Amino acid sequence: MIRRALVLIAILAGAGWLIRSGLQRRATSSAHQPATEPIRMVASEGQAAIVLDTATNRRIGIATAVLQPLQHPGELALAGEIVTDPSALAIVRAAVSGRLMIPEGSHWPAFGDPVAAGAVLGQVSDALPLTAPRSGVVSRILAQPGELVQAGQGLLEITDYARPLARVAWGSVAPQQPPASIFVAPAEHASTRLPARLVGPAPEADPLTRWPAFLYRLDRGWPGARPGAAVQAFVPDPKTLLRGVFVPADAVVQWDGLTWVFIERGTGRYVRTRVSAERPVPGGWLEAGDVAAGDTVVIRGAQQLLSEEFRAKIVVGEEVGE
Repeated sequence: MIRRALVLIAILAGAGWLIRSGLQRRATSSAHQPATEPIRMVASEGQAAIVLDTATNRRIGIATAVLQPLQHPGELALAGEIVTDPSALAIVRAAVSGRLMIPEGSHWPAFGDPVAAGAVLGQVSDALPLTAPRSGVVSRILAQPGELVQAGQGLLEITDYARPLARVAWGSVAPQQPPASIFVAPAEHASTRLPARLVGPAPEADPLTRWPAFLYRLDRGWPGARPGAAVQAFVPDPKTLLRGVFVPADAVVQWDGLTWVFIERGTGRYVRTRVSAERPVPGGWLEAGDVAAGDTVVIRGAQQLLSEEFRAKIVVGEEVGE
């Protein structure tokens, strides 16, 4: 009986040892297996690539497109300038005669001050308060608080510079018929191109070249877009043809003052690649150089991908003690 009990204890002890050994081996094996990271940086063809696992790729909502070859007319650079736009001017006038006063809680703006449409500016006598008829910048001050003013007298001039008007000097090299839409840029920053639409012929010829001129309305302005500022206008040149690939605008992201796209190099693997974004075409850019027809670029989720890339680099830097 005692012998049988000793045998049973020995069997149980052996079984326990086997179980503990198996658990230890499994733990050791798991500790040496590399964990699959959702986002990591790897080298790909001499470049750094960001690699996402399937779940992260789905979370970001990555969508891609294959770049297609594109032929597009060349362009001519024509000189121009921002001109005064009568339709962008508004004058605040006194409704009655009396003394110009400033209601409590408001102030009389100075030259160059921005004002918002509907803002209370002042009051003449006991008439209703004077309000800004439109948003813009104070371009002239015609009266000061405390002065006696007459009914109908101009008090302030407000100019809206949100959509400037450019006069473009035409010439013998320009197309005979002005195109309905072009790009306009500050003279000192030709790469900062803004869309502009044809308004019509200018009322007078260009004062320098004496060539006919046309007016174009820009979609938006920039801080220096004031009357007299020099601009360059880029119009299609049907005599020349440019070749490259079409890069959709949604594929381009900005970082460090430069423009980039993410090219897919295998499933879930993306390489950030420099593009110039200097030659706009409808819906995107005409590119040649580091991207080619057949490349697959990210068109949805590119900005998020940029954030994930730098987040992954920070993690890598921490691991190596940077």
